[in-house]
Amino acid sequence: MGIEHFFRHTCNIFPAKSTPYSPNYGLPTGDVVSYDKTPTVEDCPCFFGSINTSPKIVLSEPINIYDGYDEVSLPANTQIKKGDKVVDLRFNLEYTAGFPEDIRGKYVSVPLHRKASQERL
Repeated sequence: MGIEHFFRHTCNIFPAKSTPYSPNYGLPTGDVVSYDKTPTVEDCPCFFGSINTSPKIVLSEPINIYDGYDEVSLPANTQIKKGDKVVDLRFNLEYTAGFPEDIRGKYVSVPLHRKASQERL
């Protein structure tokens, strides 16, 4: 049994593009992050896991906000970098990628943070 049996979920990876933005009037320049509509890595085999033992859920109207950290494991040599958007195709949840870490050349482990609110079921 190889490591390919470990990857039983699928995801799409969208690269982050930062463009400089200045509102003028002498205000400092910042970066605006945007994503393409088409993923660079599509239907990538992966495994989503949770690394946060106590996620925080902020109760608000009209939707609740989940603030927690998760992790995704991807096959080795998958092109992903910090700030990329990862979409879990099982539940259509969007995550922002942290720094990827190569685990002994077998797979890539990436911490994820969900920064957007999700609608109630």
